[in-house]
Formats: sequence, C-alpha cells, structure tokens
Amino acid sequence: MRRALALLLFTVLLAARAAAADYWVWHRTSPLTPAEREALTAQGVTTLYWHVGEMAQRSGRWRWKTPPRSLRDAAPGFRVVPVVRLNPATRQPFAPAATLEALIADLRAVAGESGPLQIDYDCPDRLLPDYAAALQKVRRAIPHLSITALTQWPRVKGFDSLVRSVEEIVPMFYDLQADPTGVSAEVPPPPLLDPAQLAAVIRPWTACPIPWRAGLPNFARLTVFDRTGVSRGQIPNWLWEDFCFHKALRTLAPTRLGVTLFRADTDTRVAATPVAKDELVVSRFTDRAALAQAIASARSAGAKDVVFFRLPDGTGPAGWSLANLRDLAANQHPRLMLRAAADDRLELINASPIDLGPRLSGEKHDRDRGYALEIDAPGPLFREALAGDFWRVGAHAEPDAKKPIAVAVPLATRLTFWFSNLRAGATLHTGLLQLAPGASLDNVRYRILNSAENDAWKPVTLPPTSTPAP
Repeated sequence: MRRALALLLFTVLLAARAAAADYWVWHRTSPLTPAEREALTAQGVTTLYWHVGEMAQRSGRWRWKTPPRSLRDAAPGFRVVPVVRLNPATRQPFAPAATLEALIADLRAVAGESGPLQIDYDCPDRLLPDYAAALQKVRRAIPHLSITALTQWPRVKGFDSLVRSVEEIVPMFYDLQADPTGVSAEVPPPPLLDPAQLAAVIRPWTACPIPWRAGLPNFARLTVFDRTGVSRGQIPNWLWEDFCFHKALRTLAPTRLGVTLFRADTDTRVAATPVAKDELVVSRFTDRAALAQAIASARSAGAKDVVFFRLPDGTGPAGWSLANLRDLAANQHPRLMLRAAADDRLELINASPIDLGPRLSGEKHDRDRGYALEIDAPGPLFREALAGDFWRVGAHAEPDAKKPIAVAVPLATRLTFWFSNLRAGATLHTGLLQLAPGASLDNVRYRILNSAENDAWKPVTLPPTSTPAP
C-alpha cells in the first residue's frame, strides 16, 4: 500500500511539474485580461517576466529609450519580474565606475525596494568577466537578480564568476544561429527550434550551480530573402491569411520543423511589404512536437522550469495559444464543430484545448494550403453566402465531379469557406447565409477538408428549441 501511495504521489508531482511554465511578456502596456489570468492560473504559471523598457548608451551614459513602463496592477495574483533590455554602444559598457553607478540607480528604481529584476543583455563572450564583475555590484543593490543568457556561456571564461553574481539565469534556447546566406529551397534557413541542436547546447547546463530556467520560443516569424538568398529582414504585422492563400506565392517544399519556403512568381506584396519576383518568403513557427521535446530535454538537464517567449496575445506571430501550451504532450487533436448563430450566420468553433495550426503545405500541389469548411446540400438551396471571418467563400455545382463547376450561389449545391488556422476555443463566423424558402439547416451537412480528425460529414448543430411553459 505504501509503495502504491508513493508511486501515486510521484506521478502527481511529476504531472504538476510538467504543467508548470512561465512567460516573458514583451512590448505590452495593458494589464492581463480576466481570461488570460484564468488560463495562466489553470496552467500553473506563477511568474511573468515583463519587459519594461530598453536602455542604451548615449554620450557615455545609460539612458532609457522611452520611460520604463509601470507594472502596477499589470498581473494581480502573479509574481511579476520587470525586465530591462541593455543595448550598449561601446566596447567597455560598464566603465567608468560612475557610469555603472548611474545604471544601478536606474535599475533599482525599476526593481523597487526589495523586488526582483531581470537584465536582458546579449553579452559578447570576450566581455563575460566584465559583465560578471558589474553584476556583482548590481546585486548588492538588487538581491533578487536574474539575467538572460546565451547558450554557449558555460564554455566561456568568466561563467563561474557570472553565476555567483546572480540569483537565477535563463539561457535562451532559440535563434541559435543567425540567418545564413545562400538560402534556397535546397538550403532552408534554420528553424526557430531544432531538438537535435538543442540537445547538444543544453548538455553543459546540467552542471550549472544555480537555479536556471530554459527559455523556449513560442512565436512565428516571416522573413524575405532576396534572389541571392540573403535576408532582407522580417515582415511586420502580418496575418496567416496574408500568405497562406497568396496567389503569387508558390510553396517550394513541405513544412519541416515549422519552416515553409515560398517563391514569388511575380512582383507582389505580403502584408504591406514589397516582395520582388523570385524572392523567397520563409515562414517559421515553433513546431509543436519540437517544443514538447525541448521541454522534456530541459527538465531532464536540470532546468528549474521553462520560460516561453512570449505570452500569446491572439495574433499569428505570437505562436500557440495559452490553452494549447498547457499540455503539449497530450495525445489530442482539435475538435471542430459548426453550429447555427444569430442573424442567419454559422459559426465554426474549435471546441478543444488544442490549436488547429496553420497548414502551409500539402501533398496535392504547390498551392494545397489551408483548410476548407464544406457545406453540402442535396439541391441548390442556397440564396446568399458571404465570407465573414473566413478568407473566401466559393460556390460549386457537381462538387464531387473530377472538376467541380464554379457557379453563382443560388445555383450551388456546395459552399466552401477557406481558413488558415483556428486556435483552441476560437470561433470563425460566416457572413450572411440564407437558404431558399422552406429549406432549413436540417437539409445540409458539413465537413472540414485537410483536417483528418474533422473530415467526416456531420449535421450542423442547431440551437435548442425552447418549450413553452405549461
């Protein structure tokens, strides 16, 4: 009996540990929403590393680029650690002594009287001993001091002094190499997270003598490479629909570890960024299976916890949703359902804690991308159909023929609503969807193409009918 209880306790503790994770919160001024607080609590999150500002050197002094953000009431119920990004412009950023003293005064003002602080600084290897010496002085004023770290630091001179200078260290196990030159379909850029590469760089951290957390990615990136394979930079402010269904972009290879390559057939724009003919557009998001494997590797190597960069905010570039990150190892699949909504619309709901991730490459052809909600009727019952939240809606007759016939909506027996992804708990609404007089949703069925778990025909879920009170 004792052995069984001990095994049960171990299993519970292991499960609790597997559920724990923390987040970096970046470029955000608004407090957490009630829904975010609820999701973070359910996930077991205790700490948020909240970016409050960046300091750069000007005229030999550290100065704020913009005034640091206040974190008062930003996340009630959570331990909030302010993060300050340092961006020096000199070869000796912590000299003379007066420069460092002024920096410490500014940092202490952010940390408060006895509060924690994290410094985010990509220190060059040659300056690691100087950085360690500076941190020793910082810690006298800020005892609860945390820093981010580059993965190679355990092999660098000065690392032993560095870890004695701080309370906690958070190495960032992503973007482990810069974008290479000569990028092509045969030589793609590196993924955001490669489990094989991570396994090699995480090994030295097993000997770290102080508590450390593994920084792991939860974001997506869209990059343009010119005709020679050199990066032209990142595309800002994009949506998955901006390139998932882009007619001028041709998929070059299947998605691997979250990396998908496209080539522009003509001069075009992606989001608001110009892309020339034959340039490459590369989508990189954090592969879900790779992220689960990385979490297991980090904990096996002795990491106290993991910290995701960054807290999801509902946008495409922000990565997987909070619900999805709660248990990446779960053997579940997205469960989608279509139901009637108000005002002659339908709503497609992801009624599961698992995201339906972006589908950017398929097996049929180079534009086999995204998902399709198909709504089928035994005859031409449709009178009006608008796309609503979906990318596009198409209407066809003889839909099961080798070449379905595109027709006007009143002549169609099948409508197809295209979409790129659907997060856990999220909803997409159609626009106005009107049926012929006398027809009802009982006469139609639906399925989701390109999602194996949802591709069987099903009836539309109807609202419950109310029964008059006796």
